Amino acid sequence: MTFSRNGAVYVSDSFQGAIYRIDNVATCAKPCAVSLVTHDPLLATAGFPPFGANGIALNADETALFIANTGDNRVLKLDLATKQVSVFAESVHGADGMVFDDSGRLWVAANQGDELIALNDIGRVVARLGEFQGIRTDGTPRGLLFPASPVIVGEWMYVTNLALPLTGSPAEWETEVKRWTIARIKLPHRERGSRGAD
Repeated sequence: MTFSRNGAVYVSDSFQGAIYRIDNVATCAKPCAVSLVTHDPLLATAGFPPFGANGIALNADETALFIANTGDNRVLKLDLATKQVSVFAESVHGADGMVFDDSGRLWVAANQGDELIALNDIGRVVARLGEFQGIRTDGTPRGLLFPASPVIVGEWMYVTNLALPLTGSPAEWETEVKRWTIARIKLPHRERGSRGAD
């Protein structure tokens, strides 16, 4: 879910392929009224993992909602005025949680790729952070393992190592995790020059 400045909260539904909104969420009469924003085939998936619409983030002027479709490895863009859903970026392996930085880059946790990627305003990958480097003797991931839920505080990004074993196969590194962690990564500065180049 993500909150707008006007007090509404947007919520994704991975299994129905839908986006909902609750207006004035802090003050609405309980139970709060839930409105369907869109139910679109692009928000569903037949892929793996079986999560369609997942992480969401509003752009700075709150005219568009960006939506990770985890199973389809895509980032989608919902125009909030027209309710049109379009593909913003492809091949984001396990697109999950998302957050915009102060430079306008959209950071996406690529949980299946064990990394964070930054997309510029046209959906081009302009930065990559992190990698998986094994399991420590105390059972914690070294680096990123199935990252999710990035949050930016100042010049740092914090991201959970969800380390979720999806298949139960002993081949998955996640089966060895005994303690879950939050990674802290310093955001790279955006260089001046070409459109979103870092």
